Amino acid sequence: MEHMLKAARHDAIVELLRDRPAMRTVDIARNLNVSLATVRRDCIALEDKGVIERSWGSIQLAFNVDDHFGDVMNYRTQAKAAIARKAAELVRDGDTIIMDIGTTVHHLSGLLAGSSITVLTASLPVFEALKSAPDVTVVVLGGAWSERYQCFDGQFVADALTHHQADLAFLGCSGVNANGRVRDTSRSQAQIKQAIVDAASRSYLLVDSEKFPGTGAHSPFTIDEVTGIITSGPPPPDFDAHCELTGMEVITA
Repeated sequence: MEHMLKAARHDAIVELLRDRPAMRTVDIARNLNVSLATVRRDCIALEDKGVIERSWGSIQLAFNVDDHFGDVMNYRTQAKAAIARKAAELVRDGDTIIMDIGTTVHHLSGLLAGSSITVLTASLPVFEALKSAPDVTVVVLGGAWSERYQCFDGQFVADALTHHQADLAFLGCSGVNANGRVRDTSRSQAQIKQAIVDAASRSYLLVDSEKFPGTGAHSPFTIDEVTGIITSGPPPPDFDAHCELTGMEVITA
C-alpha cells in the first residue's frame, strides 16, 4: 500500500472522510497502511486543491467533494444529452474549442466527431471520444492526473491555456447562485475554468437545472463573464431576473 499511486491514495483519503466529521492524520495512515509522512504530503496536496481542510490534529472534507466521474456519468443523462445538443448547434467547422471536464461536457464531445474543428481539453473522456475523429485535432492540456475527475489538473493546465486562443468554450460547474456567482468544489478547477473563459472569444456554461444553486465553496467567475448558459429547464425566477438585468443569453434545452 505504501506504493499505491498518489491519485489512488487521494481518492482513498476522500472516501475515508466522507462518512466522518474529521480524522486524525495518524488514523488515515493506519487505515491506508502507509507512512505518516506520506499521508501528510497527500493531505497538503489535497488542501491545496481545496478538497480538505486541516486543523490541529485533524483532517476534514472542505464542504462538498464531487462524486467520481464514473459514478455520475449515467446520472440525468436525458438532461445532459439535451444540453449537449443545444451546445453542438453553436459549433461551426473551423472553430477552435476549449472543452472543460465533467459529464455534461463529455456528452457534447460525442456529437462533435463529424465536425472539422480543433479541441483543447484536459478531459480524458473527451480525448477518448474524439481522438479517432477524422477531422478533429485534439490538443491535450497536460498536468497532474486526477482519477476522480478523469482529467489533468493543476496550475500546468491553467498556464497552458494562456498560450492559446479559442473561438468557443464549453464549461461545467458545481452550481450557480441566484446572484450569478458560479460555484465549484475544487479550487484548482476553479482556477482552470477562469483560464478557459479568458482564453475564449465566446464561452457557454452547461448547467443542469438541478445545479441552481448547487454546491461548492470556490468561485471561478460570475455568470456575467460568459457569453451565455445552456440549461435543461427554466432557471429559478431570481436567477432569470439577474440574466434579464445583465442581458445574459439563456438557452433552454
